[in-house]
Amino acid sequence: MFNTTFSQEEEDKPRTFFDKLILRKSFDSKNNMSKAAVITYTNPKNNKESWLLSAAIGIDLLENTDKIILLNPYFEYHRNTLVDSEQNNWQTGFSLEMQTSDLSKPDRSWSPVILSSLKFNRDQENEISSFQGNLYFTPIFKGKALDPKFFWLPNTTVNFGNLFQFIYTPYVGLENENRIATETESAEGYIYRALIRITSNILLFPKSEKCRDKFEFATDWQYRYNFSENVEDLIFNDHRYFTVSFNYIFFSANEGKKSAKIGFDYTNGDNPAKNFEKQSFYAISLKLKL
Repeated sequence: MFNTTFSQEEEDKPRTFFDKLILRKSFDSKNNMSKAAVITYTNPKNNKESWLLSAAIGIDLLENTDKIILLNPYFEYHRNTLVDSEQNNWQTGFSLEMQTSDLSKPDRSWSPVILSSLKFNRDQENEISSFQGNLYFTPIFKGKALDPKFFWLPNTTVNFGNLFQFIYTPYVGLENENRIATETESAEGYIYRALIRITSNILLFPKSEKCRDKFEFATDWQYRYNFSENVEDLIFNDHRYFTVSFNYIFFSANEGKKSAKIGFDYTNGDNPAKNFEKQSFYAISLKLKL
């Protein structure tokens, strides 16, 4: 995203409304590392149907530009009936992603990237409405020509021969939740959390004509700690969340910004930012990204 340049013809070409639409799993990740929206449905014989939908749709408010900022109003919905403690969460607001330094300048070798959002959040399962905000940071560096000796640099894509291509993204940040309507008085209050998060992506066989851009292995580890809160019925102060995915990519365009996949996922832990309670599950899902 950030090192892409556009020709004058591309800059002048007007975009349609559909060109500005963004579909992904969530707006809590760096744009080029965002995950695809997830859809799973099962209807077993002699048992109730179950489904999983985790998707966010947004609009790119800025025209084609080489500026290093993104601003998106969005709506996000997460529904999961595959688990014992069901998830039924929606949120809407604005997300911002901004690179603070221009890496095209010769004296710049790296830059912080700021990700922030302000949103209204509704937890349908627990009847809680809240205003939430977050502020995350991750560093990016100038390209290192896929050299594997730079694998330790965040947000740097490297090739390990024809075996796999690797990139990881660390985040640190803060989250807050101010509850404005709850079913019980004990659920009222505010929560401030610190976040550490590391995502990674491994693309298999990057130099193979037949297999490149077909198979990927992805992980997402998150840790949150409530460092300030006044909610009576909170049980845990720390929250751990981990998910691992193996995906088959059957469609990819625009350097992976648009894709369709079939994936096998394992998830364990809890994510209070999405009202996902502590538990684990497996799923085979269709994944779409625009």
